Amino acid sequence: MKSVPFIIVAIILYAGMSYAQIVKSIQAEGACAIVGMSAEQCQLTALQRARASAIEQAAGMSVASSTLVTNMALTAEFIKSYSKGFIVKEKVEWLPVGQYRENPSTPPIVEYRVKIIADIKVPEPKINPIGLTAKTNAVLYKAGDKAVIEISALREAKAAIFNITADDRVIMLFPNEHDKDNLISENGRLIYPVKDSKAAIEMHTLPGHKRDAEAFFIAAMDSGHKRKFTDLFKPSQPMSFGAFFKKYSEIADYCEDVILTYEVVGEE
Repeated sequence: MKSVPFIIVAIILYAGMSYAQIVKSIQAEGACAIVGMSAEQCQLTALQRARASAIEQAAGMSVASSTLVTNMALTAEFIKSYSKGFIVKEKVEWLPVGQYRENPSTPPIVEYRVKIIADIKVPEPKINPIGLTAKTNAVLYKAGDKAVIEISALREAKAAIFNITADDRVIMLFPNEHDKDNLISENGRLIYPVKDSKAAIEMHTLPGHKRDAEAFFIAAMDSGHKRKFTDLFKPSQPMSFGAFFKKYSEIADYCEDVILTYEVVGEE
C-alpha cells in the first residue's frame, strides 16, 4: 500500500512544575493536518502529539515544534513517549478547526487542533533494575497475522502485556484466565502466547481503516512487591487511556516497562 502523507504540528505552552512525583497542570497543544486519513485518525494523532509533548516536558526533554512526515512512524514515536511519564489526569479541549499550508502555492489542508492540561507522574523507581527487554516477531503486520512477544529479565519479575489500541484504549492481554503464570525467572525468558495456549494475538485494523499504528505496553513488576497486575486490571477488558495510566501509576515505581510499537495494514 502507498503511505499516507500527513503533517503534525505541536506547541508546548506552559508547565506548572511541582516538587512531588506528579507534575501538575502541564499545557500542550497538538495539531494534525492530513490527507487520505479519516477525521477520527487525524483527531487521535493530534491528541497523541499533545500527550507526547506534555509527557516529554514533564520529563525535562525537548520537543520539536513542527514535523513533516509521510507515514505513520511518527505516531509510533508519540506512543513510545507514554513510558516516560504517566498521565493521571487529563482535560481535553478541542480548538476551532484550522487550515495548514506548507507554502502559498499549495492548497490549504484541514487541520485538527487540540489542547490538553495534564497532571503527569514521572516514575521514581523504588526497586533495583529488573533488566527488562522485549521484542515482537514483526513491526508491520497484515490483517490476520498473529503477533508473538518475547520478554526477558535479568532478575525474577512478574510480567504483563497490554495493548494500546488505535481507538485510544488499553487492554490487558496477559496474564489472563487461560494463561495465569506470568513469573519470569532470573535471566529467564517468556514467549507469549505460550505453547499450547488457547489465546492468540490476531492483528486487525479498526473497521474502515486501511492502516493503524498501535503498541504493546510490556511491564515487569518486582517479584517481591505484594500487588499483582490482576489486582488492578481485568484481562480483555478495555480501559480508557486515562483510566489505565492512572491505575498503572500506582505500581509504576515498582515496575519497568517497554513500549513496542507496530503498524497493521488492512486488506486491499
